[in-house]
Amino acid sequence: MSSVLSEQIALSLTRLLSVKATAAAVVLFFDYCLMFNLEVAHIWPSNWSLTKILYLLSRYSAFVDIPLAIYYLNPPEDLSPEICEGINITIAAILLLRTYALSGRSRSILTIFGGLYVLSVGGGAIAVWLFLRDMQCFGGCNVVGAKFLLVGLSIAVSLAYETALMGYTLWIWFKTFRHTPNALVSTLYRDGLTYYVFLCLGSVANFVIILLAPEELRLLLNTPFRVLHAVLSTRVVLHLRETEHNERNLAQVWVNVPQAQSVADLSHRSYNHDW
Repeated sequence: MSSVLSEQIALSLTRLLSVKATAAAVVLFFDYCLMFNLEVAHIWPSNWSLTKILYLLSRYSAFVDIPLAIYYLNPPEDLSPEICEGINITIAAILLLRTYALSGRSRSILTIFGGLYVLSVGGGAIAVWLFLRDMQCFGGCNVVGAKFLLVGLSIAVSLAYETALMGYTLWIWFKTFRHTPNALVSTLYRDGLTYYVFLCLGSVANFVIILLAPEELRLLLNTPFRVLHAVLSTRVVLHLRETEHNERNLAQVWVNVPQAQSVADLSHRSYNHDW
């Protein structure tokens, strides 16, 4: 009886995870369709840079590991800790570049937060390594005996680093930009705050589940959280590129307006003279 009940529970968990992973894939694909025009316009033709490489990694790596999650349909290991750590490294690098740009490309800021970035990545990597060292599997990829608190520690380290970045970013805004309306800066802060709020809520929920949920479900939010990272971080880059493009076009229009007015005045004078 107990074995039958266990099989029923396992089947229910498999169905739940199948729905969860499939829903995450649908959200990812839908967002990709929505933002495809912006990507073609502002990412594809741009010169290769660190920002472009990080964008492409964040955007397209999701189309590799999410289908793998759906294929394996495994609750605690649908996305491996190594993949999640790689995702965190990429996203943290994007946030570091954003803060560096806002600071006026200050070398001291790059050094300070670059050092914190290395420490957070190193701490997260050590936590994941300790988790994998103690991990045992049965029946395929079902994890037992692992210290899930280490995964939570990795999440907490990443969140602490990104909180420090966001705090400094807000301080820059308060000190430099609060009385200076600028569409590019407004877009950067709007998207950055939105990204951080959802990141924080997702990290807290993920951490609570890792600590309190049954062992079979402790990595339940890995796939949705991974999609959330990919969607929000790439939107930050796309919206910035779009706003920069629009401001450049607007500046060009304002440059051309006096020329157009001069031509119109000249034509008007010529017409009156002929009259």
